[in-house]
Amino acid sequence: MTVLIQDYLPSDRDSVNQLALAAFAQYERHYDDWAAFQVGVARMAELADEADLIVAKRDGVLLGGIGHIGPGKPRDAIFPGDWSVIRMLVVDPEQRGQGVGRLLVAACLQRASNAGAAVVGLHTSPIMATALSLYTRIGFERDCDLPPINGVPYARYVLPGTAIPAAIRLLNGR
Repeated sequence: MTVLIQDYLPSDRDSVNQLALAAFAQYERHYDDWAAFQVGVARMAELADEADLIVAKRDGVLLGGIGHIGPGKPRDAIFPGDWSVIRMLVVDPEQRGQGVGRLLVAACLQRASNAGAAVVGLHTSPIMATALSLYTRIGFERDCDLPPINGVPYARYVLPGTAIPAAIRLLNGR
């Protein structure tokens, strides 16, 4: 069956939040205060209040999600206002390795391109090795270290707007 990439719907709220918790559960032992970190993860659907929340579904079942914060939208101060920002790529642990993450990142980068983003930024951690590998493989480069979050190191990664088309081609296997 085909994976459909579409905009988040309010009816996806509980599924998105549960999926985010399931996707991040593997990192529990790394965070000093997992309970506090988990509270934020469990509110992934709230990204839709200020961002494009994009989801992947197959036969109506949620497989993953990602947030795109376009230029000019409210964002964390670590990202300049003319950038697009990728937030919270999550894929159902049972669906990993099937290209869902690539499809979601491609959709997010397409939104950034459509918005005319000068740069696409994201923050991630070395503990999120699969996602980090995907991002660096398509051209994201480490820009700067960020303060740890609950004891976990993070860094900011950037992709110039001019590199978005090539990154999308790589994600689509072309």
